[in-house]
Amino acid sequence: TPNLAARLQALAAPGQVVVAEATRRLLGAGFLLDDLGVQALKGIEGSVGAFAVTGERVLASRFEGRATGLQPMVGRDQELALLMERWNQAEAGEGQAVLLVGEAGVGKSRISRGLLDALAERPHTRIRYQCSPYHTGSALWPAIQQLEHAAGFAAGDPLETRLDKLEAALGGGSHGEATALIAGLLGLDGTARYGALELAPAVLRARTLDALVRQLLQLAAARPVLLLIEDAHWADPTTLELIEAWLDAIATERVLLVLTSRPDNQPALAAHPHVTRLSLNRLGRAGVEAIVARLGGDRLPPATVDAIIARTDGVPLYVEELTKAVLESGDTAVPASLHDSLMARLDRVPEVKEVAQIAACIGREFDHALLAAVADRPPAELTAALDKLATAELVFRRGTPPDARYTFKHALVRDAAYESLLKSRRQMIHRDVYGVLRGVPEIASADALAIHAAGAGLFMDAAGHGLDAGRHALARWAVHEAAQHLRRALEHLGRVPAGADRDALELELQRSLAPALLAALGYSADETGKAYARTADLARAAHQPATAAQAQFGSFLFHNVRGDLDTASDVGRKMLEAAEADAGSLAMAHRVLGTCAFFTGEFELAARHLDDAAAHLATSLVAPTASQYVFDPAIGMAVFSSLALLALGQLTRAEALQVQARSLAEAGDHVATTAFVHHHGCFFAMASARPDVVQTLAAEMLQLAERERLSIWLATGRIYQGWSAAFTRGDEDAVRIIDDGLARWRATGARLWLPVYLALRADALIALRRQREAAVSLAQARDLATETPDRHFVSEIHRRMAVVHLATGDRDAAERALVLARQLAAEQRAMLYRLRATRDLARLRADQGERQQARDLLAPVYGWFTEGLGTPDLVEAKALLDELH
Repeated sequence: TPNLAARLQALAAPGQVVVAEATRRLLGAGFLLDDLGVQALKGIEGSVGAFAVTGERVLASRFEGRATGLQPMVGRDQELALLMERWNQAEAGEGQAVLLVGEAGVGKSRISRGLLDALAERPHTRIRYQCSPYHTGSALWPAIQQLEHAAGFAAGDPLETRLDKLEAALGGGSHGEATALIAGLLGLDGTARYGALELAPAVLRARTLDALVRQLLQLAAARPVLLLIEDAHWADPTTLELIEAWLDAIATERVLLVLTSRPDNQPALAAHPHVTRLSLNRLGRAGVEAIVARLGGDRLPPATVDAIIARTDGVPLYVEELTKAVLESGDTAVPASLHDSLMARLDRVPEVKEVAQIAACIGREFDHALLAAVADRPPAELTAALDKLATAELVFRRGTPPDARYTFKHALVRDAAYESLLKSRRQMIHRDVYGVLRGVPEIASADALAIHAAGAGLFMDAAGHGLDAGRHALARWAVHEAAQHLRRALEHLGRVPAGADRDALELELQRSLAPALLAALGYSADETGKAYARTADLARAAHQPATAAQAQFGSFLFHNVRGDLDTASDVGRKMLEAAEADAGSLAMAHRVLGTCAFFTGEFELAARHLDDAAAHLATSLVAPTASQYVFDPAIGMAVFSSLALLALGQLTRAEALQVQARSLAEAGDHVATTAFVHHHGCFFAMASARPDVVQTLAAEMLQLAERERLSIWLATGRIYQGWSAAFTRGDEDAVRIIDDGLARWRATGARLWLPVYLALRADALIALRRQREAAVSLAQARDLATETPDRHFVSEIHRRMAVVHLATGDRDAAERALVLARQLAAEQRAMLYRLRATRDLARLRADQGERQQARDLLAPVYGWFTEGLGTPDLVEAKALLDELH
């Protein structure tokens, strides 16, 4: 930067040039240099390596730029032809999508403009989304900006006027829930006009996305639609989810969706069947010469044109900016870098440069009114400076002052102006912007306040606003965006000195981050576990036992799903000790201990703990909630009670609790709880020998997990989907589906349930008559159930091993496996599993001619049951007894 250059030159001897490390790299082997060592320069952050230029070498180096922007349409005929071909298909009702991928400055925006120009005379609707690096954590920010622009909102518009404009933009006819949802997305209170939207955050989010999808389809029904999404590498996660939903919906619609993206962070959409990936490469010499000529460079000396070609390396933006700098300066010497060329243009108009620098601190986009409040210049002077910036094509303007909105031509232009400021001056401007924004809370988003507070060095304030942004995202179930805001806030807080206020704010940040990470990454992710552990430590230090208990429950989930049941049980015991006489805390402690006992195969102990949990919950004056404990506590207790009672053979009560849990989940409409109930419902139905029920529940769980991006439930949904496919349809693809689910499950760090899932994989292999592979899976399941405390399914694993032995003709091994399965079930008081092992052993004995012994074996076990006599296992056992008469 000019500032750095001035500081370095102060080190130089008369007639000598001193350069920094970055310039030394650009010079390469072209010059002789003396290393002056590392220097500490006033006004420059950090240490700087300095080098004195002592002579020139014969060799010269090539220039490497780093810029992006709108380029002249040169050398892109083939790419434009492909886009037009896809448009023709879309126009005929075959929806298409194209992902334009290219490095910064290579011409993505220009080819998009070329497509718009080519379609100018053809009837169509165009929608443009512009993603922003400043809003990667703001859910649906591009959609909000596009809708506000399409509606023509003006500063000072009252609510009713804005609603009228929104309705007009969305088309005529009645305006019901969809309009209310979109109004809510834009921050407009439509309650008086459309009625209240009393929806849970997750449901509100899902329906808003659905409304945006339906809006696109309605437009396409009227006439073809070109939907252009620029800079998709900066899209927030919810916008990416919306794009994927659009891709799924446009197969038979008149829609062409065009996305532009850099290759290093392109959205994972290229594999979608509707997407064509189109890479833009650098231009050759002819293309570069064409750009230079178009800008008037045909008047330049050939040597200068050669230098431009050599230094720009075929990147169109570099060519454009470098050529403009040469033409404007009247100097035939080409600047050493693109950054210098941009700053040289600003330096020639000082008043414009300072305005650009202030605007750069606001961001890539900035409002005239905000800039005016910060710049403190006479209105005419400010407008004139902005006019010059727009004329020079350094910024683009929409609207007229004072309601105008500006955008730097490219991030590089903004970065060049921003980086040219001293750190102290940047902080001062950020502080001014922050002060203005705090005075107008109706237009200042929490994430914008956080950015400017951090830029001003007000890191405590930045962390506080980051907390607000994270909580706002969580309320809309935008869990990925919430995690981004809260992580960044913790980074800011890391720069704040220790103290009580800092610790209190960190506690709030961690207790919000932990559930966001749990939903976004899964229970067993390392980051999730660390967030819950830190929350618990901070809560105990702050003497907040209720918050500590909630964090401990999160820690229990972390250790439990990782298969570390000993540590999970220790957490439960500590919760019980800390609960004292508080009924709600006692309920959750017993819930934890009951769950751990279930997984270790201590089913009677599990049932007692869970009965105690339900009893304490019933007497709690302030009942624990789903928002505090991840899932609805009452539903969680009912679910695990049903699983323990199922194993114990209390089948009617177990089924009743399952039905109760499902009904409560449907009524509560809490995403995490619903997914939890579906998963455990799949296990319950599988253990009850009802593959048709598993198939239905797995399909519902997968739909929910895909919509909400719940990685852990997506994994288990795939496992149960594959298992049911093997039994209900004999699907040859069943094992591949299960393997996909297992890979996803392990990728989250989870180890719990693995003995069960490997046994289910073996079930599918047995159904497909792939016995040897089934034996391998069962051996892995047996080893896991032996080596780890997760033993609740161990009897069923050995019973399945007997099935494989029988299929391969080894009756002795089958009998030994069934005797062991029966013994293990008896030790666990697992009467349902004991019945199954006994039934299979009795059938084996009967086949060997020992019918009376078989009957004597089965009759007392069957006679123990007084409920659930119509369930598949008991019906089958009764049928076998009848045969043995």
